[in-house]
Amino acid sequence: MDPFDIVFYPLITEKTVAMMEKENKLVFIVSRKANKIDIRDAVEKLYEVEVEKICVMIHTDGKKRAYVKLREEYLADEVATKMGVF
Repeated sequence: MDPFDIVFYPLITEKTVAMMEKENKLVFIVSRKANKIDIRDAVEKLYEVEVEKICVMIHTDGKKRAYVKLREEYLADEVATKMGVF
């Protein structure tokens, strides 16, 4: 499966920016059909990082969010800068 079919876009809010700085996490809107392994593989391939942990949640608006914790050697705010978020 193509990584772009799994990870749609990063979610940027005040809360997610705080998570980037404090917890080294990125938040993505992902496909409802994707599982944690699919999401991990797609994020690692797209952004050239290593993932430590993933939590998923389906929000009340019907979109699936993936909370991706990166390994210590990768900083979430640097990855977000490379994505063009900041």
